[in-house]
Amino acid sequence: MKYCGLLLIGLLSLQAGSSQVSGTKQLLENARILMQQGDYNNAAAVLQQARQQAPLDLELLKNLSYVYYLQRDFSNAIETGKVAVTMDSADQQAFQILGLSYKAIAAYKEANKLYRTALKKFPNSGMLYNELGECLKEDNQPKEAIEQWEKGIQKDPNHSGNYYNAVQYYRLQQNHIRVLLYSELFVNIESYTQRTKEVKAYLAASLEGLLKPGVINGLLAGSTLSAFERQVVQHYNKNSQLIAGGLSIHNVSSIRTRFVLDWYNGDAARFPYRLFDQWQYLIREGFFEAYNQWLLGETVNKDAYQLWQNNHAKEAAQFQLFQQSRVFKLAAGQYYMQ
Repeated sequence: MKYCGLLLIGLLSLQAGSSQVSGTKQLLENARILMQQGDYNNAAAVLQQARQQAPLDLELLKNLSYVYYLQRDFSNAIETGKVAVTMDSADQQAFQILGLSYKAIAAYKEANKLYRTALKKFPNSGMLYNELGECLKEDNQPKEAIEQWEKGIQKDPNHSGNYYNAVQYYRLQQNHIRVLLYSELFVNIESYTQRTKEVKAYLAASLEGLLKPGVINGLLAGSTLSAFERQVVQHYNKNSQLIAGGLSIHNVSSIRTRFVLDWYNGDAARFPYRLFDQWQYLIREGFFEAYNQWLLGETVNKDAYQLWQNNHAKEAAQFQLFQQSRVFKLAAGQYYMQ
């Protein structure tokens, strides 16, 4: 009888534990729904109740810290976030949420220390490099910020945020070649957001700026370009006369088509590059004109773009279907900016 009693108590304990876990998950789900509805006060109350049941549940702590952040209760957000990031199971998001609260109160020193600690645990996190760079920018350290964004691009080339911030930095420096490359990578990774339209405008301006008389010669005469950038600039230079009459999608497509032919006759073996592989594929599949229209048409000449859309509705629809059905992924090891 004694053995059976102990066995029964064990089973009841297991069931109670399972019920508690289930209850915590339901409370967490309820809180998330309230957060999505903008009802942060009730979401916080539900999460506080759940925390009494599971005080060291990482997902619960992250959500509670974040809802405090949304309420602008930064003191509690930081206190809760600190518990989350000290857990062995702490993930990148836990550090990000705590960092947001530090940045909100301009505690940049603490945020910088936090992100650097996080990067020791997650050394290839594009998101953490991006967050650290943004923090350094807010702390009036732009040169240190761009170093982090570049590291993010190198370590995690498919995280779009580092490209976006790098473009913002380099356009102020009038570094046309990096704006040109990073803008196009960004809009291929993040193709349909509010930021996409913004970055397309920077892309068009950088292309026009690069191809202005004397600009390329000045770049080639200097020593700031990496070997990869120098080759890219030289290939643009070969056909820059095509833009003498002004920037248009027609001459952009012509320049880039010739660029691809030249690149794959020599430099592609030395510098494999996913973006140029994409150009080559689009040319081969007959999508290149539609791609350049999508990329630059509305920015370069809105009326001409609309006319093209009207006259090439089938091509535009086919390209859109292609664009939305694939995921543009960059390969590791294709960072050549040093």
